Amino acid sequence: MTLLVIRHASPSLPRPLLPAELSGHPVLCTDCASLADVRQCLCQPQARSADWVLLDVGVADEAQWCAEGGALQAALDGLPAEYIELQSPHQPGLEARLRLQHGPAAVVVDQRSQQAGYPLSLAIVGRRLAREG
Repeated sequence: MTLLVIRHASPSLPRPLLPAELSGHPVLCTDCASLADVRQCLCQPQARSADWVLLDVGVADEAQWCAEGGALQAALDGLPAEYIELQSPHQPGLEARLRLQHGPAAVVVDQRSQQAGYPLSLAIVGRRLAREG
């Protein structure tokens, strides 16, 4: 079992502190420069074989959403893993932008910042992984 963090964030933001393992399962992190990269990450074998995906698409602008929204929706709907969306307190989330058939297991919004939502997201996944074995 694996947790994959797919992060689309400004290069000026530090990478979140992630544990190497969560409930005995490896935690992997991939940084993406665009929504197209996020979509490609979701289609890679690493995401297809993950048990959980933590998805952070916080810095996409409207042009990226217009260009990649449909393809991103298809990638999310085809994702076999459960996922949690880290949502910006100041931006609409995936469900507001896309017509998802496979919605997130949870949406985490921290009013301080999107980065501040990582600990709660990891706690949710950790608890579920511990229950699942």
